[in-house]
Amino acid sequence: MDASSTTQKRKASSPEASIGATSSEQHDSKKARTTKSSGSKAEQQQHADDCEDPECEGCAEGEIVLQFETTPSATELFQMAREEAAREEEDMENDADGSAGASSGILKPGLSRMAKALYDKALEEFEAFEKANAHIDLHDGGEVAQDVIDTKIQHAACVVAVGNAMPSLEMLEEGNRMFEELQKLTGDQEEDKGKGKGKGKEENEGVENGTRKELQKNGTSLVGSGIAKISLARELRRRAIKAAMPVDEDEQDQKDAFDDEETHRAAATVGKREAGLVQDALKQFERGLVLLKSKGGSVFGQESIRVAQELEEYGVALDMQLNSDLATQVLDSAVQHIAAAQEVNSELVDDNADVLCIKGSCIFSKARLANHHGDESESKRILEEAIQILLKAEEMQGDREDAKTKETLGQAFMMTAVLLEEEDAIMEAYDNATNRLLRALELNPFNDALRQQIDAMQVGDEDEGDGYEDEYEDDDEDDGEVGAEEADDE
Repeated sequence: MDASSTTQKRKASSPEASIGATSSEQHDSKKARTTKSSGSKAEQQQHADDCEDPECEGCAEGEIVLQFETTPSATELFQMAREEAAREEEDMENDADGSAGASSGILKPGLSRMAKALYDKALEEFEAFEKANAHIDLHDGGEVAQDVIDTKIQHAACVVAVGNAMPSLEMLEEGNRMFEELQKLTGDQEEDKGKGKGKGKEENEGVENGTRKELQKNGTSLVGSGIAKISLARELRRRAIKAAMPVDEDEQDQKDAFDDEETHRAAATVGKREAGLVQDALKQFERGLVLLKSKGGSVFGQESIRVAQELEEYGVALDMQLNSDLATQVLDSAVQHIAAAQEVNSELVDDNADVLCIKGSCIFSKARLANHHGDESESKRILEEAIQILLKAEEMQGDREDAKTKETLGQAFMMTAVLLEEEDAIMEAYDNATNRLLRALELNPFNDALRQQIDAMQVGDEDEGDGYEDEYEDDDEDDGEVGAEEADDE
């Protein structure tokens, strides 16, 4: 989105076409506390009067004032916010010198002031719309009622998106609650447990009676509900790991505390509530995608990939040894959803580097699981498959380098170096690994777990190159460090 000072004419054909309609003016209206930046540049950061957050990177750098020649709907604002957030994240990763936070208005990685302003405006408009239509009977099946339900689905999805971006457990809880209420409105509740009556028959009759549009809406609600649940599980996981860390900010103290086996196991083992959320999400995804597939068209393929992405993000954060069964279930489901999308439209996968990266990441994690189970030959076979997929994604990205692809491919080569026996092949794999991991850190300097891994590898190099082997010989320790960014809260 071009945050220019001149209002541009907005096309109303689609949310995507309306991105250029937003303009902003920055006002230094709330300048109180200032701090010096911890980076290499001596920059002052502005803070609001009531800001006491020691991690804040400048919350009063200027307010964003949104102006529109034609007022967009709440759903269009939501789409703008999502695309702005994605653009800012990509810009941050592509800024190899790590100065994106100063140049693009990033408060914290992945969240910009412009995106926050758009999300806030979208939520405001959603609430206003629902208030204005509170008198509508949502069970009458009419066009107006269906429009209100559609907007409620988008409202809930927006709340979940904000909860993920902040991140905010409260927002994710609210989004989950909103989707549960929507299931009552759209008839998406799971059939009475124990009755075993034909859900498939009812859905097929619906298609035969020409209710495909209604099925699509219900499917979208179910997929959205699954995303709300897996997002909540991901935030619980992040909080559990964070809670296990000491308050002391010294990095070595944190690592030593987390290396304590009892502390690690308690934090990294998935709790009952989190596991329940994941199982519910898997069911919602399955049912929702069945409904979307009944409609046909491109929606099913696109949503299948979206679901796979959510599952991959959660699955790779799990400790593979302590949560082997759950990790297998989540990663297998992600791969299956990508295969389903590929079946309906191969271009969605084969011609998309980002989707190939997701697929390669899942298969790499499955190789790690096989290694944990003691099946070295199967682990090598799966690992080679993952590397070939990731190499293809890397080649397709070209100059548009992606931090995640580089890191995943680097970790795969590192695991290869540990499993090989021939010295020249080991060194070649190790060089491939280090080159990509270093580049991944340049692309995303906020990746503290990767930075710690690289530091440990460099120490290992000084000690005759033995230090890196522990990464995959004792993979549960690696999982604990990676999981420190996305963990569980019981």
